Amino acid sequence: MELADVQALHSWENASEDWWMGASVLPVSVEAMTQFATGNHDLYRDRQLRWMLDTRDAPGSPWRTVGALDLYDFEPRQLRAGVAVHIDVSERRAGHAIAGLALLRDHASSHLGLRQLYAEVPAHHDASLGLFQRAGYRTTGRREQWIRTPQGGWSDVVTLQLFLAGDCSEKEET
Repeated sequence: MELADVQALHSWENASEDWWMGASVLPVSVEAMTQFATGNHDLYRDRQLRWMLDTRDAPGSPWRTVGALDLYDFEPRQLRAGVAVHIDVSERRAGHAIAGLALLRDHASSHLGLRQLYAEVPAHHDASLGLFQRAGYRTTGRREQWIRTPQGGWSDVVTLQLFLAGDCSEKEET
């Protein structure tokens, strides 16, 4: 992240219509976003890391930020992490999310040595479920009535996993 990302981050983090999917309940200030963007981030200390997803229209044209990818709940002992992706509304359905997930998968496997990634998606969010399935994640569980919706109801959450290294089909029983 860079200082130039603050405005996009501020806009996305303060989109209260999306707060129901996460832990945010209050707006984030520009100052807080500036500190976050210019901070010293360490995956092993913070257990999370955010990358900005940039693209350009043609070689030589300027780069522009279209979204963000998060690794969260990083577990170095268990070699796994959660994944979240956000693409700006104006940039959706252009292949940015699937390309970002592929880059994240490669980085997690080659550089971080992770064994698996997982995503937790509201059960009714078909676009996100389809995205993660196209990226190779498979549905492995469902938590019933896990998150509260803006209308005051409850939504199930689907867990999807992507195994990265070796033969992960064998389970060791204890």
